[in-house]
Amino acid sequence: MTCKEVSAMKLLRLLLVAMLGVASLPPRATAAQAQAPTPLVITAHNVTAATAPARDNSAVARPGDVIRYTLVFTNVTAGPVKNIQFVDPIPKGMVYVLGSATGDRPVRVEYSIDGGKSYSARPVIAVVEDGKKVETPAPRERYTHVRWTVLGSLDPKARVMAEFRTQVSEAPGEAK
Repeated sequence: MTCKEVSAMKLLRLLLVAMLGVASLPPRATAAQAQAPTPLVITAHNVTAATAPARDNSAVARPGDVIRYTLVFTNVTAGPVKNIQFVDPIPKGMVYVLGSATGDRPVRVEYSIDGGKSYSARPVIAVVEDGKKVETPAPRERYTHVRWTVLGSLDPKARVMAEFRTQVSEAPGEAK
């Protein structure tokens, strides 16, 4: 994945998740709030490249590389904000790293395996074993979105951070 692709992906995420963050803000905004900094910042960092010896082209993520996504929401309003949710799609060519979604405040983390239509803390799929239909944990390759719901409210100027990791499963240009 090139730097331009990562930048475009970050911008798309910023727009998608900012819409969710803004949806939970109080309906009235003062002039000072309208000029406040963006309440949501998303970053991506290639963990593997940062810890590996120098490569010929470290700007390109390679199969097996682990990418850490960090989403930081800051309450730029004058009052507490409730019902904060972060929703982040897992990019094509990436596979979610199980157990990597966290928050620095109490959050409920849920996952989608159907393109964001439904969420569960432990997604399952139906399989047939010995002629019987049973539910089994969904493989990480099936995860399509991660959603964090902040428990409680966030005071003015307070921040909440959510994070998850993915692993590159395909070389750039190989996305299906």
